[in-house]
Amino acid sequence: MPMLPILIAAVATLGSAPAPAPAARPAAPPAPPPVKADAATLQAANALVAQLGIKVQLQRQMAASVVQMKRGAVIGAMLAQQPGFIQAYQANKAKFDPVLQKAGTIQAEIAQGVINQNLNAVVAAAAQAYARQYTAAELNGLIAFYKSPLGQKLQARQGAVSQEIAAQTARLIGAKIDAAMAANAGRLRDALAPLNGAPTAPPPQK
Repeated sequence: MPMLPILIAAVATLGSAPAPAPAARPAAPPAPPPVKADAATLQAANALVAQLGIKVQLQRQMAASVVQMKRGAVIGAMLAQQPGFIQAYQANKAKFDPVLQKAGTIQAEIAQGVINQNLNAVVAAAAQAYARQYTAAELNGLIAFYKSPLGQKLQARQGAVSQEIAAQTARLIGAKIDAAMAANAGRLRDALAPLNGAPTAPPPQK
């Protein structure tokens, strides 16, 4: 199967055709109401955001996504949703990989530009979110805690704790759900049996 027509057709549909339901992004939530907080609360909220290193965390997370884009992994996953792409890729990886990487580099440049232009606005929105939820006294208390040895240890170890929770969730729940589904495949088939042979459209009227 020729490579170029598939890539052109697939890329063309990315911006016009709706993505399959599993890959569709949820609609963006409405913007929260403007902050009605005094200057002291907003100042404390900004200080807490700085203390928590939220901007650095966002930069690190987004940088990881940009790296994946540069490798062509993201655009490859997008194109894999198009019929015939996976078969064509597997049949000619030597030609596909450089094309995907080049397109991924363009994708990464675009994304990085958007990140650079909007990151500070996200950080400001984080401060506003804290200002909506806490008083100035509470925010200053949080700042004092996160500056303490225990607070600094909490920040330093939280990533490792989150990773362990995710791993244990996958082991204790995710894998067991898969096994339980396999064990109950017969029940699921029976439930879906009425759909077997069901017409996809009503028969024409005589």
